[in-house]
Amino acid sequence: MKRIVKVIIAGLCLGLILLFIKIVFQIPDSLFWPWYLIFGCVLIVGTSVFNVLYNLHYLKKMKAAARLLDGGQTEEYIAEVESLRRRAKGNYATNMLDINLSAGYCKLKQYGKAAELLESLSGKKLPGVFRLVQRINLCYCYFYQNRTDRAMELYESSQTLFEPYRNKQPYGGNIAVLDIFAAIGRNEDARARELLNEAEKAWPDDRFLDDYRYLEERIN
Repeated sequence: MKRIVKVIIAGLCLGLILLFIKIVFQIPDSLFWPWYLIFGCVLIVGTSVFNVLYNLHYLKKMKAAARLLDGGQTEEYIAEVESLRRRAKGNYATNMLDINLSAGYCKLKQYGKAAELLESLSGKKLPGVFRLVQRINLCYCYFYQNRTDRAMELYESSQTLFEPYRNKQPYGGNIAVLDIFAAIGRNEDARARELLNEAEKAWPDDRFLDDYRYLEERIN
């Protein structure tokens, strides 16, 4: 939003400058206005293209950093994402990096730091997938911090958001883990055991193994 406001202000200033040039040099309307409109359209399109390319640049950098996390180099991953975050401008890039940074802190079990990052995004207007991942990660943090009331409140209020992604890659496994946490939060241990058995079969991904072990201990 800030970038859009800056572009609008810059456009207005440039328009005033061009209007001043028109008056000073007495450029006829038939010559000035067509070129003014062409220049304005080029400026708008150019700014939009730059914005898209800028965000794609950070998405590419983020995908490269994600290989560190997948390879178990969590501290290196956090250092790289923090470095990207310090340089990034604009809501899209910074929000995307904050969400991914929270995943690194969760991996290190530093749930307080992760929750602080995610809570700072709660009042922002996020694209659909960003909002989904922000809610999933924040629920994780609250459950692991034993802030069960907060976790259950957020979990229940996020069901409409979770539903289209349930039982589907790449977020179905994460939601399945939250379902087990929620069953434990309701003191439905038998249901939690059933969901855990189903999740282990449906989502045998290595990244959920620590969650399954923790949930097994909680149920027992």
